[in-house]
Amino acid sequence: MKPADQFRLLELSERYADEKLSAEEVSALEAELRDNAAARAFFAKALHQRAELCFDDSWHPQAVSETKSTAQPVWWRHAITAAAAACITFAVIWIQSRRDGTVATLIRAQQCQWAGSSLPTVEGARLQPGVLDLIEGLAVLRFDSGAELVLEAPATVEVLDAMNCKLRRGTLVAEVPPQAKGFSIDTKDAKVIDWGTRFGLSAGEDGKYMVQVLEGLVEVDDKSGAATKKLEKGQRVDRGWSQSLLNPVGGDDPEPSRWQPAIVMDAGDGWQAITTAFGRGKDSYIQSTMKTAGDFGQHPFMRVKRSRETKPDLNRKGYLAFDLSKFAGRTIEAAEIVLTIEPSELGFASFVPDSIFAVYGVLDEAADAWEEGGLNWQQAPAHDPAQVERQLPEAGKVKLLGRFEIEQGINRGTRKLRGKELAEFLAADTNQIATLIICRETNETQDSGLVHAFATKENGTRSAPMLRVKLK
Repeated sequence: MKPADQFRLLELSERYADEKLSAEEVSALEAELRDNAAARAFFAKALHQRAELCFDDSWHPQAVSETKSTAQPVWWRHAITAAAAACITFAVIWIQSRRDGTVATLIRAQQCQWAGSSLPTVEGARLQPGVLDLIEGLAVLRFDSGAELVLEAPATVEVLDAMNCKLRRGTLVAEVPPQAKGFSIDTKDAKVIDWGTRFGLSAGEDGKYMVQVLEGLVEVDDKSGAATKKLEKGQRVDRGWSQSLLNPVGGDDPEPSRWQPAIVMDAGDGWQAITTAFGRGKDSYIQSTMKTAGDFGQHPFMRVKRSRETKPDLNRKGYLAFDLSKFAGRTIEAAEIVLTIEPSELGFASFVPDSIFAVYGVLDEAADAWEEGGLNWQQAPAHDPAQVERQLPEAGKVKLLGRFEIEQGINRGTRKLRGKELAEFLAADTNQIATLIICRETNETQDSGLVHAFATKENGTRSAPMLRVKLK
């Protein structure tokens, strides 16, 4: 590169960093950097040198004498440094994206399983426009504009460019820094434009969606023609998303599926198994609100959550009862409970860390007479609706049988609980039915954290809660 060209680019880099280039000059500079590798390298080097000078205290009068009135204040130096660093970052990213067509980076993939993705799914991969289909786990995308998305499975997102993407289905949390103001996310029936903020978005292939603002300001443009809404911190707009999830229905087939056997199964090696679909078995959950009886007993999953003190009405506990009549007169020497995890799609997994769940056995056998249709927050076994620790059962009326863990982002699979305490609890039963309570001990880190869910006997595709016992 000729000295004259270097001097010209050096001058352009300074004016570019100071945002003094006209639109025509920016367009000409972009064309030159796109087509000339030597120019790209020199331009990046010039911005890098500018940043190093800003970091060097010897270039500031303040370094000579902090007491001189002519010294620039500290905030001025920091502002220049930050601006120069931002220029370098933008230039390097811009050059990279122009070179290979990439517009984002997959910076984190936690417990991820992918389906029909057209993009690379290795952590650290650079992404061109295309589709990511996440069926399990959490994935974090950082767009070259600076916008960052946390995808929560199951979710499908289409990367369009550095300032735009489309959420085809699922849930994400977006964080958009000032330099990416105007970043937009499309859904089937809405377009969400962010003005430097943090928000959660859920959307379905049927067009239903929900936007919840955590910080800042977003603009929601409903494609039905409704007026554009501007939402601030704490506000949300819900177009049928929550309603469809809060009122789920079971399978359409009235016949019990193979997952819900109403018999005692021989599990081999002396083990036998039943589910809550057997005999007098039952499953449901309660929520800390004045819900009417019968709200949850027919749901295809039970929901469990520990909620922050700011949202006390969102705590949930699961209830199971197993019919032990076929084991009467036999000694239970070992036992295991198997629960099938279901995606509840309520709340954000990003706000709940790896979670510990506790399983309790109800000691008062008279309480085993509860009915799915009558179970609620005001009336449930071993439950005090007024106690402070709403997520837990009433102390003294239960026995802790054990704990299990679900890692952050996991929304499918099974969890098992096996141990001496469980076997002893079942062996001590005298009325051939045992009630268990499932509680989450781990709290959410902020409001609107994920609600965990487990399949019930009403679920048409997943296994109901199962009890396996080994008899003497």
